[in-house]
Amino acid sequence: MNTTQKRKQLISNLRLLGLLFFSFLVLLPTNANSQQVKTDITVHREALPILHRSEMSDFGYVITDYIEGWDWLQDDLPHPVKINFEAILAFLGSAVKTRYGSRLTVNNGVDIKYLDRWWIFDYQREDMLLHDESQFNSLTWLIDYYVHLMIGHELDKYVELGGNYHFQRANTIALDGRFSREFQRGWDERLKLIDGILTEAYKPYRLIRNRFYRGLKAQQSNKNTEAKILCFQAVEIMTQLYQQNSKDEKVRDFLSAHYLQLADIFSTESTRTIYDTLISIDPTHRPTYEKYATRIVK
Repeated sequence: MNTTQKRKQLISNLRLLGLLFFSFLVLLPTNANSQQVKTDITVHREALPILHRSEMSDFGYVITDYIEGWDWLQDDLPHPVKINFEAILAFLGSAVKTRYGSRLTVNNGVDIKYLDRWWIFDYQREDMLLHDESQFNSLTWLIDYYVHLMIGHELDKYVELGGNYHFQRANTIALDGRFSREFQRGWDERLKLIDGILTEAYKPYRLIRNRFYRGLKAQQSNKNTEAKILCFQAVEIMTQLYQQNSKDEKVRDFLSAHYLQLADIFSTESTRTIYDTLISIDPTHRPTYEKYATRIVK
């Protein structure tokens, strides 16, 4: 091999190495902790015709990629926002595209849960799902609505009323969704839901979660006094709401999700006063509060 041939071979090898290195960089994750939303999607296809059951076999993966591959927040949180979707699909017919209906449940696995009965959308397997805020899409806009809604609730945990921006984003989606010619159904209810969250009347429920989760974080950092102060504030707000309406479902549901953690946070109290308060607003879990109260050293 002469000098010219050797030089060409060297250049060719360097180009190949460069291509391989670039491919490696593309495949390498830029930040292992950069994922902003972690979603678990369950899709029930049993009611679909066999052909469409097969057509929707990877639907859950498509939605997962759409959600988890997007930057929803300006700054990453300490942990990804966890959102669970459960969709029960039904076949509504085919024209230009196949139309599906779904009864959708969205929750965070802890204390926030929504049921949407009117998710109607067109979908073909070859569709590319894009994040487009200007062009209505019957499939992606509802996903966006609930992702912003759940992110809003998550941010409320860290900062008082910290979810406002994302609640407003969900509100805008619902407002615009109502003007869709073929897919109007359900958007009035979604607008009512998000409008309710943004009202002054709902503010106490947001403050309860903020005080509780900040208290829980303080306890995990061994700041027990701060934890008790914050959680006492949460209990005070719940007590006021209970006195206004003893059948308040939001207070009841919150306590059902967190009564064990609340009982434990106050375990170093010197009197049983806080446990008596919890018993008065949450009699269902009286045995747990009594157990912790009896441990107090008098």
